[in-house]
Order: sequence, then structure tokens, then C-alpha cells
Amino acid sequence: MADNSNSLGLLQSSAVKELANIGLGNAMTALSNLTGRYFDMTVPNIDTVNLDQIPELIDDPMGVSVGIYMPVEGDVCGHMAFLWPWSAGTSIWKMLVGSAPETPEGIDELYASTTLEIGNIIGSSFLNAISDMASLKLHATPPLFSLDHTASICSSVVAEAQLSEVTALFIETEIFEIENEASDVRGFFLFIPNKDGLDRIFDNLGIREAA
Repeated sequence: MADNSNSLGLLQSSAVKELANIGLGNAMTALSNLTGRYFDMTVPNIDTVNLDQIPELIDDPMGVSVGIYMPVEGDVCGHMAFLWPWSAGTSIWKMLVGSAPETPEGIDELYASTTLEIGNIIGSSFLNAISDMASLKLHATPPLFSLDHTASICSSVVAEAQLSEVTALFIETEIFEIENEASDVRGFFLFIPNKDGLDRIFDNLGIREAA
């Protein structure tokens, strides 16, 4: 992960990882129930970053990524996004619908709607975990689909958030189908609370440190 001044403290890092494991684990259970196949997700890396650092943390900022974006409302407002590099996006589609477009131009309503459904499941499950653990009311609005260069998607998220100086949670994820060892799909989940939103979450968890 990138070295930055906003790194999480030990307690915060442990809490965020637990939130991610619970929320994203619940998302994989929902995805398994929806498809009748068994999925799991690991969280290799978690950190806090400034928004302008996000493209640097993804292997190829000028490469094409599949993106999902949704505003967050409630006690802590903000934004969420999930990015998959193009190769990871095609792997997700092959796992879920049995096929994938060869090029970005081949994306149709089926692939877009499948991606939006995944984003809705993952985003809602993550917010539910925060709500339960931190006793806060948070809910997501309907997700939006994006297909563009990674850097362009990140710039759009920053522009929508209008919070360029805010700290974001950057969570690297790996989704895989339990019965298929070759199905590992690497993605990047972003949670961008409004100013002081992350501090409020940590306050409610009883682990306020310098975030």
C-alpha cells in the first residue's frame, strides 16, 4: 500500500478489517444464495488514503476498469465505489453469467445489470456491518455503472464527492468461487465518508485515534 500520513492505527486497522470481513462476508453469502454457487472474499490490504492517491494504488491507472459508484446517506454521508480492472471484470461475469465480452464495446445490459447487482449487494452489506457495529444508520442509494480508464473513474468519484481533502478507506479485495481455485478476482473497494465521518465511526466504536 502507498505510504501516507493518514495510515490507520492498530486498533482502527483491526476494526476496519473486521467490518470488511463481516460486511463483505455477508455479501458473499447473499451472492451465493442468489446464484446457488459458493463464493468467498478475502481482504489482503486495508489503508486510509487521500483521494488523489487512489489511482496510484491500482496497477494500471490508464487501464480500463469496471466501476460501481453509489452515494451513502444517513448518520454518516459519503460515497462508495468498487473498481475491477477489465480482466477481473471479465472473470466476474464468467463466474456469474457464464460468459464475458471480449472488449469493452461488447458490454450489454446483462453485464451492466449483473455488475450493478454485485455492487448493490457488497455496498449494502458493508454499510449494514458499520450500522450494526457502530450503532449508526447508513444506507446506500441505487448504484451507478461506469466503464472507463481507472484514473478517469477515480476523478469522477472525487468530483461527485466534492471532498478532495477527505480521507477514504481503501480496501483491496479478492473474490473467488470456493469450488474453483482459479477464480480469484482482485478488486478495490472505496468508502469515502464526509468530513469527520470516519472519526465519528471510530468514536462510536470506541477506538478514536489519529486517523
